[in-house]
Amino acid sequence: MSDPRFDIRRDPILGEEVWLATTERGVGLRVVPTDRFRESVAVVAVGYGSTDLGFSSEGAVHRSPEGVAHYLEHKLFEDEDLHVFERFGRRGARVNAMTGFTRTQYYFQGTTAFEDNLADLLRLTARAHLTDDNVEKERGIIAQELRMYEDHPEYRGFFALLRRLYAEHPVRHPVGGTVDSIAGIDVAELLACHRAFYRGGNVALAAAGPIDPAQVLEAASAWDLAAGAAPERHCPEDLGPADGTPELVPIALARPRLLIGLKERSLVDDAGERTVRELTTRILLDALFGPGSEIREDLHHRGVVDDSLSASYTSERTFGFAVLGAESDDPDRVATELRSILSRPLELAPDHLERIGRRVLGSYVRSFDSQRSLAFGHCDEGLEGLEPFGTLERLRSITSEMVEERRRELCRDDSFAQVLMRG
Repeated sequence: MSDPRFDIRRDPILGEEVWLATTERGVGLRVVPTDRFRESVAVVAVGYGSTDLGFSSEGAVHRSPEGVAHYLEHKLFEDEDLHVFERFGRRGARVNAMTGFTRTQYYFQGTTAFEDNLADLLRLTARAHLTDDNVEKERGIIAQELRMYEDHPEYRGFFALLRRLYAEHPVRHPVGGTVDSIAGIDVAELLACHRAFYRGGNVALAAAGPIDPAQVLEAASAWDLAAGAAPERHCPEDLGPADGTPELVPIALARPRLLIGLKERSLVDDAGERTVRELTTRILLDALFGPGSEIREDLHHRGVVDDSLSASYTSERTFGFAVLGAESDDPDRVATELRSILSRPLELAPDHLERIGRRVLGSYVRSFDSQRSLAFGHCDEGLEGLEPFGTLERLRSITSEMVEERRRELCRDDSFAQVLMRG
């Protein structure tokens, strides 16, 4: 099976194929036609998230209140005319949406009526049916959701940490905004942001399952989106030192929980280079604190940490940070030990680096066992403009010297922030 409208790529590890195309309106499309699953998944990713609070509009800079991207996701997804949940539910499909710092994603998964489900998914993202009444009705629903999050310890601690890491960048604000900030969101604001960002050149579509790529391309070509790229974004460059003053977040917990943040002090604009940085950081954190790490085992043996120790990394075009977390009755000791470890040179033997690389690669290979992971992974790569199946080559390019350089770059004394949650 072939189609001259597609560029077909094959993964060198598992032989999985992905079909690439671009519609006339600029939508990047990736389809994984596979009979390994009965269920099909389609994902729409829009390059618009909670940190996009300033953009060029008609020769001026448009400033948005915090929480607009999330509010808009709610209003598109809760379209009364489309009856989203009812229509998808009748076909036995699950449908949902989510907003993050830099993108909004809409998706469905189901075993029947793929074409009808895809048509509805594209329809709900293409238009914004907004009235003063339905926007006002949604405000109460979102406010209730935000209050629920504010009662969650991890949520409160995480954003307290981000406020210590970033003085100006909007990543410091909760994705959904606050009850006060959403009070300033109206129909005009939502329409302005929809017109600016829900455009062919700022959207990616991916699908995986027992589906015909030609049908997906035909649906995407008929997608009633405005053509063109997103407007110029205006975001403060926040690369200065973190606020290293420890913060106490009073909240009822069974045990105190410590969060340590590390702020990126430089940015990488190229998506491929940023992916290498992300993989290198994952290897660094795995070598220090991952399963089987000698350092982690020593901390555990000495009673400094338990199995609650975690490490994660987030990297985007205008910000990046690592977060360490642990529960402990002696959080000061944990903080001292973790910061000491991060400040010491790391020597990785070639075989050790290879073992960690295999673990990272293993998680990549396991993503092929889920059509949802396939669809989301290809959609993210499409939105970033990354070539498919580049993970293996990038992993092979990483050396122990790069991992140590990454540690020195990330773990600067003035890049640390610390939050303690306890009752």
